[in-house]
Amino acid sequence: MLRQSSIALFALTAVACATPQPAPPIDAPVLEPTARETIVIDQLVVLLDASSSVSRDTVFRDQRNLAESFARSAPSGDYETAVITFGGFRRETAEPAAFDRGRLVAATGGASHLSEGSPIHKAIGEAGGLIEGKSGRAAVLLYSDGVLTSEGGKDLDPQLALDAATELARARDGNVCFHAVQTGNDPAGADLLRAIAGTTECGTFRARDGVTSVAALQQFEREVFLGASPTPDVAAAPRDTDRDGVLDGNDACPGTPLGAGVDARGCWTVRGLRFATDSAAVDADGQRGLDEVIAVLEQNPELRVRIAGYTDATGSEKYNERLSDRRAAAARDYLVSAGIDASRLDAQGFGETNPVADNATKEGRRQNRRTAIEIIR
Repeated sequence: MLRQSSIALFALTAVACATPQPAPPIDAPVLEPTARETIVIDQLVVLLDASSSVSRDTVFRDQRNLAESFARSAPSGDYETAVITFGGFRRETAEPAAFDRGRLVAATGGASHLSEGSPIHKAIGEAGGLIEGKSGRAAVLLYSDGVLTSEGGKDLDPQLALDAATELARARDGNVCFHAVQTGNDPAGADLLRAIAGTTECGTFRARDGVTSVAALQQFEREVFLGASPTPDVAAAPRDTDRDGVLDGNDACPGTPLGAGVDARGCWTVRGLRFATDSAAVDADGQRGLDEVIAVLEQNPELRVRIAGYTDATGSEKYNERLSDRRAAAARDYLVSAGIDASRLDAQGFGETNPVADNATKEGRRQNRRTAIEIIR
């Protein structure tokens, strides 16, 4: 009896450990494009799967929280938004209108669980109807578990959803991007959503946990909304291959991953991380900069990097080398504490070498007390 009880307890514990934790609303700031970025979409349509496969008290709750968090932190801009909540033959639709944060938050956060079947193909077709005849570029954002429950007793073929996505992309001459977020954990559902996103070259797919932190959510929003600012003459403009805002001819660090913050030379730096004199403490601004690095590393799991620490010219060279080691280690430890595998990270101090500003001024010294990120090939 004791052995059977132990097995039963183990099984219950395993199930409890496998149950995803709730995804609470994310308190992210409104996304602000940098000087090198601009909003590149003209329409956004959010699709919320409220069918019977999406459990009202767990998966749909998380889905609504994530969609509302996206709405609260979306960048302000000159684009239209619409929301379709779907389940079976029932719909809640917020028709296309100029971006209004309050309206978008209400439509996503106040969505109802509709139950019934999972007509993802119809929802995609209806999204196409909302943006039909409109010019520019569109983004269709689908929150779903990817599981197809029957509609009116009729089983649904996943190919219907893929055909609908392909048809919408064709109708818009490729000027549409599908972004899918899986709010459940069904492998077949993930495959379907990944395939829907893959019908457009600019499409993306994320599991729920890929948008549950501030850094990850804002990286996702950057991919949905933002692109490089246009140059006056695109045809004649020099190339910026890695899209970091620094032209290839001036880029001292080519090949930085998309989303990495760079300095004027095009080298990956931790934005906001500036140390006080004789200190290796990471302040709140530095933590936000490191959160941006975390988002890039999470989106590029094969990437290995070296964190380089630097100092200003105050103090002896030997002391500054030790201080820069501590600064690099502090940044590495923060990344590891956030879940980045330590085997992907190296940390090394370079003292007062390679300054980016004049050590003769107070502001120059502040800029030199920094960390940079180098990709390990």
